[in-house]
Amino acid sequence: MKSRSEILNEIIFYILERAKCEEDTDKYLEHVLEYCKKDYQQVYKKQNGVELTIDEVQRKFESQRKED
Repeated sequence: MKSRSEILNEIIFYILERAKCEEDTDKYLEHVLEYCKKDYQQVYKKQNGVELTIDEVQRKFESQRKED
């Protein structure tokens, strides 16, 4: 079984390779990021019964990043 790190590296590889197929790579990456944030919002609401704003999602990311 692959480690989480290996899986995440593979995910990043495929996202970047897919982005290279687009005329505007950065725009595509922003689109993927927004999709991920919205997906997280939906599952968080389903699990916790509370809907987060995009700002709250961003704050959670920034807080986690500071811990790492």
